[in-house]
Parts: sequence; C-alpha cells; structure tokens
Amino acid sequence: MRECTGDMSESVGRNLADVPILDLPDTPEGVATALTNLSALVREPTASRSHPDLRPHPPLLRVDPEADTTVPPTLAADRPETGVDFRLPADRQHLFVAAPLAYYLGATVTLADDVPALETCGVTHEFSPLPGFQTEVAALLRHVFYLDCLVRERPDEVAACGREALADHGLCPAALADAAPAARLEAYLTVPTEALAPHWPEWHLATYADPGPETLACLPYLLDAMSLVYLPESSDIDAQGLLRRSLDDFFRGPGQGPVASVDVVDPELQAGELHAWLADGVPVSAFTPSAAAFENRFRNGSPDDVLDVTVVLNDDAMEGEHEAVARTYRERSAGLPVDVTVREGLSVAELADLLETDHDFLHYIGHCEVGGLQCSDGGLDCESLARSGVRTFFLNACGSYHQGRALVEGGSVAGAVTLRTVLNRPAATVGTTFARLLMCGFGIERAMQLARRQIMMSTDYAVVGDGTYALTGAEPAIVHLHEVEDGYDLTYTVPADGRVGDGFHAPFETCRRLRGTTADRRLGRDAVVDFVTTHQLPVVFDGNLYWPDTFLEEVDIP
Repeated sequence: MRECTGDMSESVGRNLADVPILDLPDTPEGVATALTNLSALVREPTASRSHPDLRPHPPLLRVDPEADTTVPPTLAADRPETGVDFRLPADRQHLFVAAPLAYYLGATVTLADDVPALETCGVTHEFSPLPGFQTEVAALLRHVFYLDCLVRERPDEVAACGREALADHGLCPAALADAAPAARLEAYLTVPTEALAPHWPEWHLATYADPGPETLACLPYLLDAMSLVYLPESSDIDAQGLLRRSLDDFFRGPGQGPVASVDVVDPELQAGELHAWLADGVPVSAFTPSAAAFENRFRNGSPDDVLDVTVVLNDDAMEGEHEAVARTYRERSAGLPVDVTVREGLSVAELADLLETDHDFLHYIGHCEVGGLQCSDGGLDCESLARSGVRTFFLNACGSYHQGRALVEGGSVAGAVTLRTVLNRPAATVGTTFARLLMCGFGIERAMQLARRQIMMSTDYAVVGDGTYALTGAEPAIVHLHEVEDGYDLTYTVPADGRVGDGFHAPFETCRRLRGTTADRRLGRDAVVDFVTTHQLPVVFDGNLYWPDTFLEEVDIP
C-alpha cells in the first residue's frame, strides 16, 4: 500500500502545555465518560484524521475519588459529533481494550448489559465478549485506520496498490475521503476485516495494561501513540536452566558483590512490532513504561538544538567500549550537533551530581550490584537522588534494571538496562550498536530490539520508561536483504513509531509510502553493493544486523 502526501498545510499544533486535564472517578461510568471525551480535540472529521499532524494530544486524565463525571464545559462544547456510539459492558476490562478504537472513531461510549457493539444510524456491529473482544477490536481499528490512510489522498497522487481491493468491494475512495465518520465506518464495515488484512502493515505498538487507577492515567499517552490495548497474561520463566549459569568466569566486571538480577515473566504477546507492559512482573521482549515516564516526557519536551550526551566509564575492564560509543555519538548523529563529554572513574558524589544535572542522554559503562551503580568509593543507589535530570540513558552494567526504574520515577523518560549479569564482549557490542541506532533516529525500544540481534543472550537487555521515545528527529530507515535465485530482494522501510499514519520516501521510488509498509526491489550483486555503500543505513541480512561500513567485509555477496 502506498500513499502520496504533500506537507499538511494546516497541521494541528502539539503544545502539550495547553492540553486540558479531565478529572474523573475510578468507576466504569467515569472511564466511559473519559473515553467519550479523549477524542474531543480531534476536530478533523474526514479520513485525513489518520495523519498524525491532525490528531492533537488527547486530554490528560486525573483520577479523583471525589470527582463526578461532569466534563468541563469548554471540552464538551468543542467535542465534534461523529454519529458513532460504542456500547460496552460496565467493566474496566472491556473499556480499556475498547479505548483505542473509541478514540480514533470519536465514539460516544455508553454502558449496557448486552454484548459490546458499535452503532450508527444505519448499522450495528456486534463484538464477541472477552477474550475474543480484544482481537476483534484490534482488527477493526487496523482496518478502519488503514482504509482512512488509503482513501485520504487524491487518486492521481497515489499508486494503485491497495485501491484495487477497494474497488473489488464496491468502495469509492473519492466519495469516502470527505465522508462523515459514521458514513465511512458503515462503508468499511461492509468489507470483512480479513479481506484487506494482507494489504496492511503490522501494527506498530501493543500495550498490555492492567486496568487499574494508575494505568487509567496512562491511557491518553497510549492513545496519542495509537497503541492497541490488551489485557496482560504471562507465565513464569525458569531462569535456572539458562546458558549463563555455565559462563560465570566470563561475566563482565569484577563481580565483588551480588548482582540485582530480576525474575522475568514470559508475556503472551499479540501481533505487533513493539510491546509495552503496564502490569505486574518484568517481561521479556516488552518495555515497561509507567505513568511517571509519560509525565516526564510530557513535561520535558524535546532536546535542544545541540544534543547533550555524557559517556561514563566506571569499569576499567571495558576501556575500549567508552571510546567506541563516544565516537559513535560524535560521528553518527545524522547532521544533528552533538556535545559529547566523557567522564571516567567517578565517585558516588560525582555520579550523583551528574545524574541530577540535566542531560539529554547518559551512557554508563560499569558494574552494578545490589547496592547500586558502582563507583570508585562505593555504590550509588539511584533511589537516593533528589531528582533524575538525564532525559534518557543506557546503564550498560550487570543487573541495572532497578536503578533504571529509579531514574524514570525520578524524572527520566526512558532508558536501556540489563536484567541480570551480562558478558563483557556482548555488552560492548550491544552498547556500540545501540548508540549508533539512536543516532539514526530509532526510538529506544526499537534500537534495543535491533541491537539485541547481535548477541545470543538477547533477553538480558530491556527498556524501562517510554520506549517509543526517540532521541533525535532523524528518519529511522532500515534495509532488509534476502538472497533469492536471481539476485537479492531488498526492502526499505521507516517504522511508524511516533508518526503512525505519516509517510516516507524510499530512495528508488517517486511516491511516498505509508510508514510501516515496505518498498521492495530485486537487485543484482553490483546494485546491492552500490545501494548499501551509498546509504548509511542498518542492514538486516540472514537475521543479523550489519552496518554499511562493515557489511561487505563481513558478508560474502556472491
């Protein structure tokens, strides 16, 4: 599927300081009122609401047991009437799962005892009860959102991919582009979601949320990111049998004290590229945000014109890593000015002062024990800090998860951590790869997801806080290569993280595509070599991640 878009001439401002706050009680009635009004600021009724510049940040939610369900008059008066009603059972589970679809459709949410259903004046669409409700809501949101993306552009500007399927089902893009929300929904519901599913890219983000009061305050941020919402389910992992038990002699650091390892759980993940876990337990393959992380991002805004990066070496055994990552931050910043400072052998007081001072990114290389991040004169427990001034971080030290969580609760937005003891050489590999991916514009979770491809024990690394946060504004493109009989299939894509519904331009195409989709070409050897050397992009080949400056040395291209 392709989409051609020029610049949005009237993009909605995203000054979060002006976003209203909605007080509500933690009751099903309060949550239903919140869901009805979280879309109040989306004034664009046409299919163009699928573009991120036309979806302002939803109102914030504040749980107050003394509040009633009255909506501020200014918010209620400005809320557009879409003609779409969402009837839901009076329990938080159904309400949380329904939130992304209700938000995007601008639906009025009401509570009823019967089966969940969407209603317009012309159609009633019923859903299964939980647990099937989760996958059905996710499929319909994906269906409606991508159809809006497909029909919103002028026919003479968009390639035909995907539009033939619309015609096959009797849908007219020109007629639907400016139709009212209820009319578009009615038309889209005439097409089974599975009929067009092969045309849509995988959804960018799924969040598994325990529907409690603290998580309720996170909903506006999840909806702004256009995350799907599922109920969390997980099973225990027996860590005793993992390979690391046989590799003790090679673990990084002096190992003078016990490492603060974490007992992880195995989450049941649904379809999605990235996964967030807002529930009990520490999951593998998902980042762990919190209300504090979202609020910190809201409060801190974006980095200044010059990126402030500090690299700390508090472990002599990792002497080479700090030089490599410092060089990466200086040289691979995609044109963004970066001020890199390297500090070595810090004391507890010096590291505390550094962490409490404002910095865009801190890359700590060292050791971590139960008592905290190890310094020249002891350990620093990050819970003892007055505040965390580092916007983002990587604590590349054994068992740094708890220290990373403390930084997020103290003021940081997000950071990469380890869940247990890690090996010296793999730690250095992950550190330098992660640094380079950040400078390429990848969000913290996506950068860690790719960096973990480099090592065997990939589940030792995780992200705490808002993993969708990107340190730079560079467009994070990535190339995949697959060898075929007569050459190589090359796919080029830009992830949708943070800009779902926006487009990108592949180097070998004249038309913009929707983020998350792939531009594909079959190339011979010489063309592959030329493309890889011309474009400084990460390359995934045979499941492994490579960089252009080393790809041709490490991979035999016949």
